[in-house]
Amino acid sequence: MDSIPFLHAGQVFTIIYEDDLAFAEVRGILDYLLSQEAFSLHVQQARRESYLIDLEDSSFQVWVSEMDVVVQKQ
Repeated sequence: MDSIPFLHAGQVFTIIYEDDLAFAEVRGILDYLLSQEAFSLHVQQARRESYLIDLEDSSFQVWVSEMDVVVQKQ
């Protein structure tokens, strides 16, 4: 797995991935996670399962831990 720091919406995230991701895919995933408040400590403590995110022609299974985002393309 590879990882990259990614600046989005004024925050720095660590994106951990196996398959190549397009810039638009990463932004779409982060926008979705931000809308779900996935980076809130309260939400992370309450939610233990992954997120299933569909963007255009791709689907992703995503796990969040603090500001780390693990992405698996389905």
